[in-house]
Amino acid sequence: MENEAIDFDFNSIRPFYDYEVPAAIGRLLEQPAFHTALKFIFPEVPAEQMHQMLKQINSVGDFQEKIISQALSKIIDGTTEGISLGGIEILNKNNAHLFISNHRDIVLDSAFLNYQLFLNNFPTTRIAIGSNLLQKPWIEDLVKLNKNFIVHRDVQSRLAYIYSMRLSRFIGHSLLSENISVWIAQKEGRSKEGKDRTHAGLIKMFGMASDWEDPAELYNSLRISPVSISYETEPCGGYKAREMYIRKNEGKYQKQEGEDLQSMKAGISGNKGRVHFEFSAPLELNDIKECFKGFSKNDAVKNLATLIDRIIISNYKLFPSNYIAYYIKTGDNRFNHYFNESEKNIFGEMIEFELVGFEYDSELLKPHLLNIYANPVISKIDLGII
Repeated sequence: MENEAIDFDFNSIRPFYDYEVPAAIGRLLEQPAFHTALKFIFPEVPAEQMHQMLKQINSVGDFQEKIISQALSKIIDGTTEGISLGGIEILNKNNAHLFISNHRDIVLDSAFLNYQLFLNNFPTTRIAIGSNLLQKPWIEDLVKLNKNFIVHRDVQSRLAYIYSMRLSRFIGHSLLSENISVWIAQKEGRSKEGKDRTHAGLIKMFGMASDWEDPAELYNSLRISPVSISYETEPCGGYKAREMYIRKNEGKYQKQEGEDLQSMKAGISGNKGRVHFEFSAPLELNDIKECFKGFSKNDAVKNLATLIDRIIISNYKLFPSNYIAYYIKTGDNRFNHYFNESEKNIFGEMIEFELVGFEYDSELLKPHLLNIYANPVISKIDLGII
């Protein structure tokens, strides 16, 4: 542990380099669970054919193109009504971006984003993933093949600074030295209530390893590009409602063993309706400077987080499901022209179906599930956007 406290090397958190790919695939092919996952996603491909195809992959780019993109295409076709994009044309393909987005699904937020970049001939991003999700060694191999880097969770307080410094250095190195984009969620964990807010500590972490004299210039160099991810049907909505109900009534929520994996599977296989990604241009230097002008460092990063929030909330695409939930929750009918009676009935049936099978009565969970859908509308109202 003492060595770890002074080690800023990236090897423990970085994705694989191309030369490491064959060995990683070799390890994966020894795992029965990996073969089970392949059979689930590619049931039409004989095991031996898949085995041979994997053995011929020698780079991260090949793995993403031949395996990950094909898997995501199947997931999109089978569980969504399509993914739409806005704003991607304002991004510069030659420059790395620090994509900060809201977070609704454990793995698909970043996976879908990378797939859309791939389809539009952009370089894919490196993806932040929490160490809590790497519950098996083969899962770590798999995600590192897909350009994921590790963010350590539940770190002892005496090592928190070390881990944050290493992460800050890695992100800065990726963006400024290697010109490789990075995706990271705006806060630790998914939004469980539909309230998309950026954690100021995350913004502070980006600057920890920098020796720039002007912090505004530093944050400008990172090309922070907020991204808004909107799902018509909230991934794992029933599970999130259950967690919120328990938190409200018991004051805390304790995850059970295997719960993250269960949420990953449910998010991947569950219906998501329409999905929309809205990209934003990198933050303007003048706007960043306004966040720092006359403020302490702590207040400045809060201002920057608030600026990112406003962009994400402004660009969040509202679906009929959001407006319907807002009406049911508040009785305010000013947005009722955005949905019809048929859509309202379908939403009601979906809510009932989503809450089947839990140990709590659906009527106890329903207000929390409605909050998830209604809060994006309320966030826009609070900011004067609608």
